[in-house]
Amino acid sequence: MRGDWEGRELALDLVHITESAALASAGFLGKGDADAVSEAAGEAMRHALERSSVSGKVVLSPRQQAHLPLGTVIPGGERVVDLGVYPVEGASQVARGHINTVSLLAAVQPGGFATLPAVAQMEKFVAGPRARGAIDLDDPVADNLRRIAFAHDVRVQDLTVAILERPRHQELIADVAAAGARIRTLEEGDFASAVMAAMSGTGIDAAIGIGDLHATLLAACAVRCLGGEFVARLMPRNDDERRLIGEQASHVYGLAELAPAADISVAITGVTGGPLLPGVSHGSGYAETWSLVMSTRQATIRRLTTRHHLV
Repeated sequence: MRGDWEGRELALDLVHITESAALASAGFLGKGDADAVSEAAGEAMRHALERSSVSGKVVLSPRQQAHLPLGTVIPGGERVVDLGVYPVEGASQVARGHINTVSLLAAVQPGGFATLPAVAQMEKFVAGPRARGAIDLDDPVADNLRRIAFAHDVRVQDLTVAILERPRHQELIADVAAAGARIRTLEEGDFASAVMAAMSGTGIDAAIGIGDLHATLLAACAVRCLGGEFVARLMPRNDDERRLIGEQASHVYGLAELAPAADISVAITGVTGGPLLPGVSHGSGYAETWSLVMSTRQATIRRLTTRHHLV
């Protein structure tokens, strides 16, 4: 149906929604209240969605957003979609005035997100377009980094790898260091780190580690738009999750499985700034936002700077 997916680019409608969430959450920068950051971003994204051109259901919602939990139905718009929402990734970082936080939204045709066993976490390894086919999760980290370096015509020592700073990643960090690559440890950013690894110019060549399942699937949507490489495996935390995964325990998912939709639209707006995007800035009577807008249908990646006149 033409009203759903043809006509103007859907991602350009989504960016108004991520801008709203970014502007709302940035008002709490450095004020020490992570709950207020999440509340403001979630409420703003919900209201913007309800005024937008889309209708549909929330299918992906990392950390169960209070205003947009799984199963939330957004009525009224003429474009029917499934939604992946993350009003602000890194609410605690915004509260502490730290960098690398974003607001993001993804939309696919109904049924277009991957359907995986409902475990909490996935192991992922992400790199840019030049590294397609270079990553094998069953190989040692050093071997994967050597192939990525070869694809970029550099040394392993020239690579920078993003890893979330978590106790579970101590051995991984040691392995990357032993291989000779540089390491950028991040407090938060399952999604943002993967996008940085897939994009040129961010200073990040790969992102690895264990993170949230829903954030991983959202990241795969963005990386598919960017043409990068992305492999992942389910990581059970207990016996119940092992039984749930069953025969898929050793399966390595490629990008076509992680982001299978024919039409993917993604909007990302910077909140506090970092290598991926600048953050919200304020002037006399206005604020500015910086966003990435991606579409597989349009085969486009746009960088948008928007000035919002405040009343």
